[in-house]
Amino acid sequence: MLVDFSFHHFRFHLEPKAPLHMPAYNKGNVIRGGFGSTSRRIVCHANCREPESCELRSVCPYTAVFQPFVPEGSEKISKNRDIPRPFVIKPPLETKEAYLPGERLSFDVVLVGKIKDYLPYFIVTFKELSQAGLGRGRTPVDLIAVESLGMNGDAAPVYASESNLVQPPRESLSWENIIHSNGHKNGFENVQRVTLRFLTPTMLKIDGFLAQKPTFASILKRLRDRINALSYFYCGSGLEIDFKAFGDQAEEIKTVADSTRWVESSRFSRRRGVNHDLSGFVGEVSFEGGLAPCLPYLKLGEYVHVGKNAVFGNGWYEIVEAI
Repeated sequence: MLVDFSFHHFRFHLEPKAPLHMPAYNKGNVIRGGFGSTSRRIVCHANCREPESCELRSVCPYTAVFQPFVPEGSEKISKNRDIPRPFVIKPPLETKEAYLPGERLSFDVVLVGKIKDYLPYFIVTFKELSQAGLGRGRTPVDLIAVESLGMNGDAAPVYASESNLVQPPRESLSWENIIHSNGHKNGFENVQRVTLRFLTPTMLKIDGFLAQKPTFASILKRLRDRINALSYFYCGSGLEIDFKAFGDQAEEIKTVADSTRWVESSRFSRRRGVNHDLSGFVGEVSFEGGLAPCLPYLKLGEYVHVGKNAVFGNGWYEIVEAI
């Protein structure tokens, strides 16, 4: 059971000042890269060489968002040396590669729990991209608007460039919203088949080994652990479930159709001078079995993603069938 989990779902709209060139796929890599480098430049003080060793890291917005660390006194999940980042970028899925002035590049950002308080830093950073630039050639872009999205996708304004004012976002979304959304509260117990469509490359590891094909257990166990860590570090409490029993139950769910394929992708980090593997599987997979206890986790996973590199937009899927 997960009572305290909360998150906010935002949509950002950018417009280029000159022709903006973006990759056909994995636009989240470019968005996250521009956001990270610009955020560090405007937030970190001049003497900061690495966030991990900075004496101000406990009060630094950049560290809180990009380099979170296990707080002192944390007993549960204390072995997590690399806790999940508290945000997810949901990139545009269109394969368009050129955006002209007046055309919008729109993408979503999910902020988990207390990280909603850092929304102004997200807005200021994307406004700063007007000078820093985005994509190949560092094209300057304007932040036109930011909206807060509800569970059904309805939008409420948060920021508009015309007024240059930031309004408080709507109330956070929650675990209860997930359970009650789309009339599923009384329908979960009857679901025997679910089909997931992976929209962006998804990388899962099982016992240290890379999963080239998705299994229900690999997806649910990673979702369980990810949701638990996000909830514990950013919402105040973790999952109150029998982890082993939950995993054993997931092992009983069978794959009945699989049309996923593996795609190779990578990103070069100029700051660290290393390549990050952003590969994973995409496509549809269907499962059958006693899915009722798992549906709320799958629904929440549509927002927070699953697997590695969620902050780049990886691990994004949607439920296309639940019967």
